Amino acid sequence: MKKFSLAGITLMLVSICFSSDAMAQKVSKVVTDVTRWDPVTIGTPVKCTGDPKECAIKALADQNISVGDKPEFSVYPLGEIDGKNVTVVFVSHLIENEDSPVLGELYRVELSLGDTEGGAFSLDALGLLYQCIDGPAGWRKTACN
Repeated sequence: MKKFSLAGITLMLVSICFSSDAMAQKVSKVVTDVTRWDPVTIGTPVKCTGDPKECAIKALADQNISVGDKPEFSVYPLGEIDGKNVTVVFVSHLIENEDSPVLGELYRVELSLGDTEGGAFSLDALGLLYQCIDGPAGWRKTACN
């Protein structure tokens, strides 16, 4: 009986681990799949030393993009991808213009950490999602009307 109980507990723990991996993969697609985002053309990226949040704000400011005084952040250190140490930062903010059909914007700022001493981040990609006042709820790739 103890063998069956031990086997059952082991099976349950293994299934929990696999389901956790599956959940992590679903979340990571939103982070890693750039095709889910409306691409933003970037000018000459500037190097930035500091933490990923600071560098994301600096990268957006360098592209003349304002995210207001109180943006929200989510940071995803992805590690090495295509020979680069990649970190993705989500920066979201509310639009406080009553005449705008946009309720909020969510930027995907992809930064890579250089090999130099002190490790400067550089902007590799920039994407945007919109939250609209009208239409379906949630973030979407197409601009609001």
